[in-house]
Parts: sequence; C-alpha cells; structure tokens
Amino acid sequence: MPEDTHDQAEELLPWYATGQLDAADRALVENHLASCARCQRQLADEQVLIDQFQAMSPEIDSGWAQLRGQIEARPPARPGLGETLAEFWELLKRPVVAAIATAQVAFVALAAMLFQWLSQPTYVALGSGEAASSANIIVIFRPEARESDLRSAIAGSGGTLVGGPTEADAYLIHVPGNGREAAIGKLQKNSSVTLAQPIDGPQ
Repeated sequence: MPEDTHDQAEELLPWYATGQLDAADRALVENHLASCARCQRQLADEQVLIDQFQAMSPEIDSGWAQLRGQIEARPPARPGLGETLAEFWELLKRPVVAAIATAQVAFVALAAMLFQWLSQPTYVALGSGEAASSANIIVIFRPEARESDLRSAIAGSGGTLVGGPTEADAYLIHVPGNGREAAIGKLQKNSSVTLAQPIDGPQ
C-alpha cells in the first residue's frame, strides 16, 4: 500500500463503496473523506456506477437466460457428407478398426467365392466325351496345376474324367480296356500329377 494517506484512501474507495472493507480500513477512508473533496466526488461517482449496475443486473440476467434458452432449443446441426466421410476415414485409420474391416472384407469375398462355387453345376468332365460308368484310376494334381494342365494330363492318358474333385482334391478317371497300366504310367510321369493309382484292383 502507498504510504500517503490520500493514495491509500483513494485505492480503497471502490471496496468502501461496496461495503467490503474491515473496520480499520473503513475508519481510514472515512477519516480521509471528511477532509478531501476530491475523494468525496470520486466516492459519489462510484455510488452512481454501483446504482446503475444494480439497475442493469436483472436485464443482464434475463438476457443470458433468454440466450441460453435459444441455444438449448436449437436442434444440433447435422454433419455434412464431407464431415461424415472424414470421420469415417479417421476411424478406419485406427489399427484395430482397420484389422477388423480387413477381416470382414476378406470374409465377404470368401463367402461370395464359396457361394459362386456352390451355385455352379457339378463338374463331371473336363473333356467333350461322355463319362464312363465307373472309375478305375484316382489322380491327385499339384495345387498350382491349372485347368489346362488337368485337361492335358487326362487326355494324354487316354482316360475320361468320372468325378471330382473329392474332399481330398482327387479326381476319378476311367480308362477302357487294358489301357489302365499305361495310363497310370503316363500320369505318374506328368509334372502336374502328384499321385496316380488304380482303384479297382489288379487287372
């Protein structure tokens, strides 16, 4: 606090006007006001400001209440398409969400492929000839073998596809007459074949 009594009283005037001083400070201000016209005028100005503020206070409170009611009554703004896509993209960039989304896409693709395979008619022949009534050779091809490799191997053996693939990815072939052993030999030498064995016993 300044050492000069006038400066002390002048600084305490706003608190004196609002009744917020203790007894010692209030006595200091009152003693000074008794002999200082300048501080008396300043106190009068403080009182006018206080009265004006108190008169305005209800309107201010009412204005804030009205504004708050308008804000609360206003419906929340719907996000635009751009904001929605941006939020969705930010969500996808999270590692856990990205992994789940990838797994779901893979599952849908696998289900679509399985449905397409199940909806196709049973494949009983790769060649144009009629299927024989019974099979006498079982053949398993390499996983990387293409359909053209299967056709070529079966046609080269002189046999006809009877059925397949089985659950073990095996194909059943019929070779007429006494050509079974020769057909098995040709199939076993084929690079696309991993197994070729008779299934109807020795000739």
